Amino acid sequence: MKQFHRFYKENFGSFTESDKPTFRTINVHAHNGCNLACKGCNHNSSVLAPGSGILVDQMLEDLQNILPRIHIWSHISLLGGEPLLEPRCEEILTKIEELVDCKVKLFSNALLLHKNHDWIIDHMKGGTTLRLSMHVSPASKLGRQNYKNVKEFIEYAEDKVDLDSSLEISEPWDEKWFDMLKWEDNKFYPYEDNDVESSWNHCTCPQMQIYNGHLWKCASIAYLRETLGSTQQVDDPAWQKYLKYKPTRADAPIKDIYKMADNQKRSHSICNMCPANPKWFRAFRQLTGVKQVVPQTKIEL
Repeated sequence: MKQFHRFYKENFGSFTESDKPTFRTINVHAHNGCNLACKGCNHNSSVLAPGSGILVDQMLEDLQNILPRIHIWSHISLLGGEPLLEPRCEEILTKIEELVDCKVKLFSNALLLHKNHDWIIDHMKGGTTLRLSMHVSPASKLGRQNYKNVKEFIEYAEDKVDLDSSLEISEPWDEKWFDMLKWEDNKFYPYEDNDVESSWNHCTCPQMQIYNGHLWKCASIAYLRETLGSTQQVDDPAWQKYLKYKPTRADAPIKDIYKMADNQKRSHSICNMCPANPKWFRAFRQLTGVKQVVPQTKIEL
């Protein structure tokens, strides 16, 4: 298999100035659920089964409301969950491409790559980067099939698009992760180590999320309600202070968007839900028997 660069710092692009509210990168979900259950997933998709969809029309409206008013100096990521589980994924991707002038990246675990390669290649030709994140060890049966899927995609695409500039492959199965939220008896709880600066410094997903009509500081808070829905904990007293977090409306006045951009650069009290002293494990670990279908429901905050 041809060697492609991994997802390291050099792939983030160079900082560029703007008179608009500025963010390094922004995450957009096409689907909350996933066909894997990676322990330590920083979007908590490990407990959200395929079918845990988003409100696509709401997302398209959110993108129209916010993207023309901000500057993204690195890239915007369309991901999940597994975005290829969403039948309207290409529609969301097209809307993003129309509204931004930064790099656009489509993330996938590659399990459904063989069913979507033609439209994905069309977007790669237009400048979108496909980032394949290999979460399962090639020593496993599923991993061998997954790597075979990627090899066949490369062979199919290599005479159609410049893969050196439009394809990234990372292999997080061979890295170390930690649980963003604390597991106890198949329930989630906040760590509350009371050292928000250390929790913030360890954060593996400090990117702003566009979701449910609002802008959210990170994935852990954006999808918390759905995460807790998977374990029937939405009413758990331990989580009420975090569920009261106030995101910024996607159509908010521009002064509020500037404030949101500034807050992205610093810790917040919600960081206390995540560990200050992570316990690391091999990233290929898969959870079993915990997935639930929890579709997004529109909320008013």
